[in-house]
Amino acid sequence: MDPPERERLPFFKDPKIKFSVWTIIKDCIGQDLTRISLPVYLSMPMSALQMQLASCEYLSLLDQAIEQTDPLLRLAYVATYAMAQFNHVERCYQKAFNPLLGETFEIVTDKYEALGELAVHHPPVLAYYVKGKSGFIRQSTMRFKPKFVRGSVQAQNINMDYIDLLPHGEKYQVRSPGISINNIIIGTPYLDIVGKQIIKNLSNPDRYFSLVEFEKRGWSQNSYHKFAGEIYDGAKNPVYRLEGKWSERAVLTDLKTGQQRVMWEKAPYPENWQYMYGLTRYCINLNYLPKQLRPFLPPTDSRLRPDQRALENGDFKLAAELKNMLEEKQRAVRRYNEKHSITPRPSYFEEWVNPSDPENLYYKYTGKYFEKDRIEKNWGHLPDIYSEKLPQEVEEFEKKIKKGK
Repeated sequence: MDPPERERLPFFKDPKIKFSVWTIIKDCIGQDLTRISLPVYLSMPMSALQMQLASCEYLSLLDQAIEQTDPLLRLAYVATYAMAQFNHVERCYQKAFNPLLGETFEIVTDKYEALGELAVHHPPVLAYYVKGKSGFIRQSTMRFKPKFVRGSVQAQNINMDYIDLLPHGEKYQVRSPGISINNIIIGTPYLDIVGKQIIKNLSNPDRYFSLVEFEKRGWSQNSYHKFAGEIYDGAKNPVYRLEGKWSERAVLTDLKTGQQRVMWEKAPYPENWQYMYGLTRYCINLNYLPKQLRPFLPPTDSRLRPDQRALENGDFKLAAELKNMLEEKQRAVRRYNEKHSITPRPSYFEEWVNPSDPENLYYKYTGKYFEKDRIEKNWGHLPDIYSEKLPQEVEEFEKKIKKGK
């Protein structure tokens, strides 16, 4: 049996190796950034599907929220969790792999279970479901809209997240800030969190809400990663102030008494993090595949993706070849679907109309993964997305196209 967790990646990538991002992106300005396929050496060995579930690292904050009897303190813990979910991007500058259509990713622990799936290929829509044994549920539909702005790339989820605290009958709506990738042309690239985070308790939407603003990074290091905001009561008066650095810790101050409490502190980075893509200790375990886990995984899980695994092992040439093979296979399947007017549907999420945001596309969990298929190991209906072989009907279709040429 393998250790349940690992302390390092199997291959150390020299952080001193330089490359010109400008030579890659200069021809991409004005294009749809979600369609750009970058060379594998610009990537980290992780799928974007996995990286979004890095937010699970501090789910204990939602456990703590449930323990509170004061609804404003519950909201403060939810706001702290929504802030802390960005901490892993602090030193993580390289791009994650674009998920393949049908790709899934699970995390199962003794405290929570989480599932992600690429629901729509283009524009990419990622659907997530997280359930804690203490009684919280998080449902997320991620659709980022990236854009170039004066030497930076900015992206924000245009959808809202929802967090339920079932023991209290509360549902929270979260509008997240954006992520800005700066100095992509000149200077040292860095990531920043920018904009506002707005959270409403939908059980009492006019009574309890929080507003947290993420400050733009300045010239001095002291200005990096700062955020500050308030938790408001029913009279729209600030009751608590939440502030700190999203890369370090969060402190809550009772504005009436002045009493403070540390709500969250970031865990230390692993040793040699510079050689492991700047990943946190939690993140280096997202792609870990111990022998005892493999029998439980569907064939679509991100951990089984061969190009990503090759990159993690330091075989850049093989990773590039496999990445090209998988992308060509996906393009062939897409051509077949478009020709036959087939609209692929996710296996474990379904569309739903969000009354608070009816103009955007949302997905919710169907209840068939953890409750049925994982128990029965019923994976026969899932697509084969990682092998070289094309589905028979797609292969025949591709042959007809070549003969037509």
